[in-house]
Amino acid sequence: MELTVGQIAELVGGVLDGDPSVRITGVGGLNEAGPGDLTFARSPKYFPQLRESAASAALVPVPVPDAPFATILVGQPDRAFLLVLGRFSPPPAHPPKGIHPSACVSDDAVLGSGLAVGPLVGIESGAVVGDNVVLHSGVYVGPRSRIGAGTVVYPNVVIREDTEIGARCIIHAGACIGSDGFGYVPVEGRWHKIPQTGRVILGDDVEVGSNTAIDRGTLGATRIGRGTKIDNLVQIAHNVVVGEDCAIAGMAGIAGSATIGDRVRVGAAAGINGHVVIGDDVTIGARTGITQSIGANRVVSGFPAIDHDRQRRVLVAQQRTPEMLRRIAALERRLEELESRLSDREAGRGKEDKEG
Repeated sequence: MELTVGQIAELVGGVLDGDPSVRITGVGGLNEAGPGDLTFARSPKYFPQLRESAASAALVPVPVPDAPFATILVGQPDRAFLLVLGRFSPPPAHPPKGIHPSACVSDDAVLGSGLAVGPLVGIESGAVVGDNVVLHSGVYVGPRSRIGAGTVVYPNVVIREDTEIGARCIIHAGACIGSDGFGYVPVEGRWHKIPQTGRVILGDDVEVGSNTAIDRGTLGATRIGRGTKIDNLVQIAHNVVVGEDCAIAGMAGIAGSATIGDRVRVGAAAGINGHVVIGDDVTIGARTGITQSIGANRVVSGFPAIDHDRQRRVLVAQQRTPEMLRRIAALERRLEELESRLSDREAGRGKEDKEG
C-alpha cells in the first residue's frame, strides 16, 4: 500500500504544509516511525519528539514551527491517524469461505450464505448462523444460539446454548458467553447449585475481549447493549444489563443484576457490586470499587468510590501522611513539655502560698 501526502491530506480533510508528492508506505508512532512512515502528534507537548522523529510526514492539531517534514493540519490527529491506519493494515487472517471438512454441523442448524467456518468448529442443533459470519477453528456454538450477520468469532470461543449475538460483533479468542452464573444457596452447611435457566443477549457491533466471561441469567437475560466494547479478562455476572456504547477495560468485574447505563466507561480492574445502578455517561476510574448506585454524568474513583476530584485530594493527603505524623509527634512532645513546665510552675506557686 502506498499513498502520497497529498492523498492522505485529502482523505482526512486536512491542510497540508509541505510537498504533496512525498510517498507514504507505512504508519508508526513518534518513536518508532521511520522514512516513508506517517506519524501523528495529538498535542503541541509532543512536538519535541516530533522534531526528532525519522518519519516522512505527520498529522498535527496546530502548525509546527520548523517542522522537519510535511505536516497535515487536522482537528483530531489521533482519529485521522486511525483512518489512515485502516488503509495500511493488512486484511484479517480469516479462514477461507466455506465449511471445513472437520467441522461438526448439526443437520438442523440454519446456516446463512458466505460463511467461513474453520477446522473443528461445532454448531449444535437449532443454532442459527447469519450471512458472512466467520467462525475460526475450535469455536463452539451451542443449541438454539443465534449469531448475526457479519460477526467474527476467533478461535476457541464458547457460545453456550440459547445465546443471541447481534450483527457485526467481534468475539476474541477464548471468550465464553453464556456460562452458568455463580448462583448457590447454603442448605445444612453445603452449597446447592441454583439452576441457571436464562441466556445472554449481545446487541449489534459489540466487541468482547479474549478470555472474557459473560454469564447467562439465572432467570431472564444478561444483556450487553449495541456498540459496547469489552476488554480482555472481564467478568460479567448473571442478569447484568450493560447499556449502549460502553467501554469496559480489562480485569473489571461486574456482579450479578447490576445495571449500567449508556456510554459508561469502566477502568481496568474496577469492581461493581451486584444490584447497583450506574447512570448514563459515568466514568469509573481504574481499580475503583462501586458499592452503591451512581447517578448520571459523574466521574468517580477510589474504594469505596467517591468523586474523582475529591479522591485526588485524598491521595495527595495520603502522600503527606508520614510528614504529618512526624509533625503531630513533635507537637505532642512539645505539648508534654509545656504541660510539664506549667505543672511545675503551679506546684511552685502552691508551695509559696503555703510558706507565705
